Amino acid sequence: MKKPFRIIMGLALAFSVMMSSCSTTRETEVEDELADFRSWVSTTTSNIADRTEEDWKQSREDFRMRTQELDQKEDQFSAELKQEYQELKQQFQSADAAYAQNNATPDMAEWERNLMGRWADYATINETNVQDAYITFMENVRQQSETWRDQEWEMAKRVLEKLNERKGEITGNIPTEIEVKIKALQMEFRTLETTADATDSN
Repeated sequence: MKKPFRIIMGLALAFSVMMSSCSTTRETEVEDELADFRSWVSTTTSNIADRTEEDWKQSREDFRMRTQELDQKEDQFSAELKQEYQELKQQFQSADAAYAQNNATPDMAEWERNLMGRWADYATINETNVQDAYITFMENVRQQSETWRDQEWEMAKRVLEKLNERKGEITGNIPTEIEVKIKALQMEFRTLETTADATDSN
């Protein structure tokens, strides 16, 4: 009886060691991949002011491909690695937003004219015509957004943010039904943007 028992115990121990080794190997691989991503994010975001538009466009694509692979392995991350991974993604996304802002600032007035039309002078917007301003904005977004990429959506978002800021400055009371319609238009913009992001990722 002792010999079979020893054999069984030996096999169990060997299996345990093998599983532990495999687990350690997977953890090491995951840590190595995240370390590579960390290095890439650090290098990529350290000199955005010197990057050309084509170069940064490639960086966006690299980010999409890298995170697509890492997202599939995220369930293997420890809690600490998951937090770091999210922070690294946020670091790149913040750099991407900064790049878009830095390189698009001279065109802001043109974007406001294209999307806001006669409401590009925000000071003319008040409680009686604020809905018309949002309608004009969304009509132009619908017409122009089919060919937009990330940078164009970022510019449109900035125009909407300025419109939202102006709405917040209006001292008169905006009727509830108008508020509801404006919220619907704001949600439509976010839906179109999200759909465009999903299309770009495929």
